[in-house]
Amino acid sequence: MSHDLARLHDLQNDGVLSPADAGHAAEVLRRTHEPLDHILTQLGLVTESILAECFAGKHGISVWQGELDDEFVTLPDCLNPDFVRRERVIPVSRTDTSIRIAMVDPENAAGLAGLGFALQAAVDPVVVTASRFNQLLEQALENQKSSGSVTAIDVPDVSADTDRLRDIASAEPIIRLVNSTIASAVEAGASDIHIEPGSRDAEVRLRIDGVLRPREKLALPQALAFVSRVKVLADLDIAERRRPQDGRISIPVAGRSVDLRVSVIPSQHGESLVVRLLDPEASLRDLEHLGFSGQVLSVARQAIAKPHGLVLVTGPTGSGKTTTLYAFLRELADGHRKILTIEDPIEYRLSGIAQSQTNAAIGVTFASALRSFLRHDPDVVMVGEIRDAETARTAVQAAMTGHLVLSTIHTNDAPSAIVRLMDMGIEDYLVASTLSAVFAQRLVRRLCPDCRGEGCAACGHDGYRGRLALAEGFAVDERVRQDIQTGLDEARLRETLKRQGYRPMLDEGRDRVAQGETSEAEVRRTVGWTGA
Repeated sequence: MSHDLARLHDLQNDGVLSPADAGHAAEVLRRTHEPLDHILTQLGLVTESILAECFAGKHGISVWQGELDDEFVTLPDCLNPDFVRRERVIPVSRTDTSIRIAMVDPENAAGLAGLGFALQAAVDPVVVTASRFNQLLEQALENQKSSGSVTAIDVPDVSADTDRLRDIASAEPIIRLVNSTIASAVEAGASDIHIEPGSRDAEVRLRIDGVLRPREKLALPQALAFVSRVKVLADLDIAERRRPQDGRISIPVAGRSVDLRVSVIPSQHGESLVVRLLDPEASLRDLEHLGFSGQVLSVARQAIAKPHGLVLVTGPTGSGKTTTLYAFLRELADGHRKILTIEDPIEYRLSGIAQSQTNAAIGVTFASALRSFLRHDPDVVMVGEIRDAETARTAVQAAMTGHLVLSTIHTNDAPSAIVRLMDMGIEDYLVASTLSAVFAQRLVRRLCPDCRGEGCAACGHDGYRGRLALAEGFAVDERVRQDIQTGLDEARLRETLKRQGYRPMLDEGRDRVAQGETSEAEVRRTVGWTGA
């Protein structure tokens, strides 16, 4: 700690940090004990490249921009990937007399010495940014996986011994592995971590920008310990391996709190684990930052400005519906409205809003909670999902009695939501009189701005970086109400909506492709592509 405080003082003296910024970083350092470079870059006080130059200059070494030599495209067998990830040191090339070691922090003498001992060679340190180190390690592990080798930490098979399993889950190597996996997933912008046991080993995959990407493989005993460690953190029953379990954890990562939603289910070869990363700083957005087109944004603002009515957001799982609903709620939470939500589960905590979670074991469902809410004098109610006739009817009744009701429903596009409500038994006149607006959306991967899809270091050679929303939406005006009440004909309804200014998501997708923001393949994957 004191050593890092001294380094902050040096950065201040060198003019890299202002006194106020150095003081802020010092306070975060004392509170989180995160690596100094993580704190400085996450706070936005200095870029990775500038920090790397400062670190390298301080030690009279260079910043390295090269690629892995053939000898080191996979990690040598003598190196434990957990050690490499934790110490952030990795061999990259060989010279006549030594092995060049890329490291994030050149003052990590212990990590450098440990790697030199394992390699039984003299080492020549160079500095890389944290992002570049992660890319090099990911490349080495990916090549290792392709060659059939498996990450190994010496973990005995204790699947039948709960007490020993609990001890192993508390062992330092497993704690470090779990912590480093979560931290690297957050840094990579992943939304989920998947641990999937097979017959011989378990695969670790990260969902990044909506697509699962292989990360590494674990030996089955190691995966068992990994899952057990997460179960301990989430206060789940470590001995129960026959039934699904769900839990939640909140942990500090890179100086900020990240919520983890944990789901464990039994599978043929052991327990399968999914950890959902819920990072409010990355996911909660204001309405104007959802990326909606002008027409859809205008419909949204008009719909939530009304004192009553039913507003629906549709789309499949993972299409960003919850993010949109939360953006609506944040717009409405002005301190003058009573806002209640019933969710399954609560993904993000919102200030100024009373949030509740369903609990089937004690009879708390969407419908039962909504009925109770109406006795609590709310102005706005959010129902996580309309998935059955009872919830649909209760939501419609709430909208009829002067409440603004926000919810989601699973349909392929916005017009189909009307058909879905009527299929649930809601009479056409009730749909016409209560439905205020409907939106549908998908998330597509955004072409990397640095390479435009060619693949580069900035996007991990994937061609995509980040996601954008394709959305459609319409207001239920008098003409739409007439179409609903005079016998719903979808073709006629779509013509009415078109005259209103409604544009399908596919048209939005074509526009985004023409603007160079995404690709035809992405639009085809998420919406469907029928050509020009």
